[in-house]
Amino acid sequence: MSASRKRGPLLHHLDGIEAQCAQGDITLKAIFGVLGNEGHYVLIFFLILPFLQPIPLVGLSTPFGLLIAVVSYFAYVKRPPLIPKRWEHHRLPHATVLKIAEGSEYIFEKLAFLFHPRWKFAFGGPLRLANSSLLVANAILLALPLPIPFSNAIPAWGILFQALGHLEEDGVLIALSYVQALFCLAFFASLIFGLGTGLEFLGQFP
Repeated sequence: MSASRKRGPLLHHLDGIEAQCAQGDITLKAIFGVLGNEGHYVLIFFLILPFLQPIPLVGLSTPFGLLIAVVSYFAYVKRPPLIPKRWEHHRLPHATVLKIAEGSEYIFEKLAFLFHPRWKFAFGGPLRLANSSLLVANAILLALPLPIPFSNAIPAWGILFQALGHLEEDGVLIALSYVQALFCLAFFASLIFGLGTGLEFLGQFP
């Protein structure tokens, strides 16, 4: 990355995690201390990564979707990410955390030129509530245990746009999440219509 290019919040947080790992194994409390107020959206970013491909992960989508919904609520009410007391001081192997952070940083550095602060109006007023509501709605759709291709991926991309939009203060990504919501609505509406049509067809037989 060019030295003249400003590093966004996500890359800044990854740098902080890497610095912590250089001192040895790291606790969850230390990780969230590095993440600060944006910790909610960094956590959502990592939670959503496995679902960005077309194959549904039925066993994971429900707990991950519900967790994303809860984290989204805490982000809206501006409460720190909730860590159970018994997990706060659980130590994670620094080599594993470092590998994840460095891998994520490598990928995001290649794409960072696409994201920068703009359209700040997308984060205030009634849009703040609308953003959080859309994030929770997508998380609930992700949590549905549907063994149907793209049933995880379509809401997951909307969640990704919201998380990155908040992290990078990029209102264009927030706008893309609303466009994605239209695709999501059409996809799940077609599933409901198909199910209704199928049941109606089966009902014709005695």
